[in-house]
Amino acid sequence: MNYKKGNVAIAASIVVAGLIVAGAVMFTNNSSAPTVGNGGSGEGQAAGSGDSKVANVRPVDDSDWVYGSRDAEVTIVEYSDTECPFCSRVHPTLKQIVDEYDGKVNWVYRHFPLIQLHPIAPTVANATECVGSLGGNDAFWTFTNKVFEQAGANGKTDLSALPNYAQEAGVNVDEFNTCVEDSRFSKEVQEDYENAVASGGTGTPYSIVISGDQTIAVPGAQPIANWKAVIDPLLE
Repeated sequence: MNYKKGNVAIAASIVVAGLIVAGAVMFTNNSSAPTVGNGGSGEGQAAGSGDSKVANVRPVDDSDWVYGSRDAEVTIVEYSDTECPFCSRVHPTLKQIVDEYDGKVNWVYRHFPLIQLHPIAPTVANATECVGSLGGNDAFWTFTNKVFEQAGANGKTDLSALPNYAQEAGVNVDEFNTCVEDSRFSKEVQEDYENAVASGGTGTPYSIVISGDQTIAVPGAQPIANWKAVIDPLLE
């Protein structure tokens, strides 16, 4: 499988202050572009809203964290919030999809912290980037999977546990803490957030399925059958 790209709480106020975008997650926009399922299965979602914007999704490149083969025919770009219970619900589903399609589908993880609902989400997003920068793609996914596993349905990360998760992912804890305290990746998290909104995201999780020149919005935590209904025609 090909993957990519003590004082933790201190960084929360710093990162949050730099990421506040007033009212960004509650707007709606009528469109006739492809969409799947009911957008209500997520936080802040408006069913079918913003879908004409999906072509604004940033192209996948070497800076992205990718689970699965980089040569896959189909890419799922997910904009996610670590504190969102619906994101916790869809996280294992997307892993299952990539595993079951065995090289034909990959999954790109990007950040969409809804700070009005989850004030610590930018801090945790920055922490995932710190781990990835220090340990690589495998470490990023190990850490991020642990965050979602521990937050679970409650959607609440214990910031004091993040250094332990980082150590389990194989990175130097002191370097990790410094990176988090410095809010080193706040700009990258903000850029993901802005691209999510520009691409039609109104809540989390918000995903875009890409195959060639086709882009299909999949808002909310959809069941695996809905994902397959989108993916299978793209592989025919």
